[in-house]
Amino acid sequence: MLYAIDDALKRQARTPHELLMINLAAFHLLLAPVSIALDIGAWGLLLPPLLSSLVIAYIYRRAHRATADTPWFVLMHWRLAWRRCRLLLMGYAGSALIIGGGSLLALTAQKHSMQDIIFTIATRVGVMPTIIIVLVLFVLANSGLELAGKGEVPDGLLKLYPSPAE
Repeated sequence: MLYAIDDALKRQARTPHELLMINLAAFHLLLAPVSIALDIGAWGLLLPPLLSSLVIAYIYRRAHRATADTPWFVLMHWRLAWRRCRLLLMGYAGSALIIGGGSLLALTAQKHSMQDIIFTIATRVGVMPTIIIVLVLFVLANSGLELAGKGEVPDGLLKLYPSPAE
């Protein structure tokens, strides 16, 4: 639903979507390849989700602990960004399941070289859920920026959190 919102509120409503995009770009597009290039090893796979989780926690906090001076329109966009962050957390869970399962499978192998091969395959396949979700989230965050710029709130959020003006 479209609302007549002034430009200052539109800029505030764009903030959570911009923060989500910065999170995706910094920790998934830049930090992940850097950790591979620096040859940090398997622990390098944990850096992007751990640092990204800090930003996600901040978005969650802003979406659920609104202050009295937070306008409803801005709060709805923080909540929209949080809903999209949940997709990223699901991608992390999927990746963790695949990599964890591959690690357990690798432990059952007799030869050390076979363990390395199985673990390498599991990590290569395991990062795919996160990569796919990151790509989808870039599109969704961009649409969130556009919604905030137009003064629009998705109908799904309106059903959960009706406008105080209505």
